[in-house]
Amino acid sequence: MTDIEYVFGIGDGVRQAWSSAADLELSGTGAADAIALDFDGDGLADDALWDSDGDGVADVSALDLDDDGALDSFFTDPSGLGVWDEQIGPGV
Repeated sequence: MTDIEYVFGIGDGVRQAWSSAADLELSGTGAADAIALDFDGDGLADDALWDSDGDGVADVSALDLDDDGALDSFFTDPSGLGVWDEQIGPGV
């Protein structure tokens, strides 16, 4: 499995960097390219941080906000502060 790097923060410039083994495939290539986790705090690991461009760094957070098993909301972190606050369309 490939490791994916990602950061979390609260927007104040202090970031916590992480790296985890990819354990989910979202791109349709057959290779793991995302990390399953509970991003939205609902107690279910039904969300993901996705390395959509294959560079080893998560660039999309994908959330299942209605808990139906389908990822339906997608966000990026354009500031690099780890807040994942820019919503993008479903066709990433």
